[in-house]
Amino acid sequence: MRLRYQALVLVGLTCAHAARADNVSDDIAKAGAAWQAHNASGTLAALNAATSAVHQIRAKALEAALPLPLPGWTADPVQTSALGADMLGGATGVSRTYHNGSQRVEVQITTDSPMLQNMAALLSSPYAQAAGAKTVTIDGHSVTYTATDNSYMTLVADKVIVKVAGNEDTPEPVLRTFVAAVDFDDAAKLAH
Repeated sequence: MRLRYQALVLVGLTCAHAARADNVSDDIAKAGAAWQAHNASGTLAALNAATSAVHQIRAKALEAALPLPLPGWTADPVQTSALGADMLGGATGVSRTYHNGSQRVEVQITTDSPMLQNMAALLSSPYAQAAGAKTVTIDGHSVTYTATDNSYMTLVADKVIVKVAGNEDTPEPVLRTFVAAVDFDDAAKLAH
């Protein structure tokens, strides 16, 4: 049953991107052929390859939501991660680290993980408030600031976590500027 569900999801994703010739379609076709040949391990391997390719495509698209370096700041290359369902339930993410002298800010955007709902519940729980987290609004977005790790975190469209964290040399107002620079509209589009 799980193989059927994965295959249907991947076929649906492939149909949405039918104009693009890529490895996803090839891997789904391989999975179908392996399934018809009663080769369960070949089916799983091909479905996992297709899932991984979809995560990589989504990670590349998430890059657009990361902010450009602020004036006076430099940025490291974007880091992407794409974990299949067999790794912590799966996730797609991008991160980028920005530098200005001794100040360092990392912006992370993560989606496609079943763990995100748990994170969202934790952000709004009384436990977070008791641990010193405070919820504020920045450019119309409700975000939670935690002083102990000098970071802001928010859930976008119920499916995307955005975290902006700074080192001890980075003042909190700088983090607010980075939060405001995240393209929340792009992040929300990828949630669907």
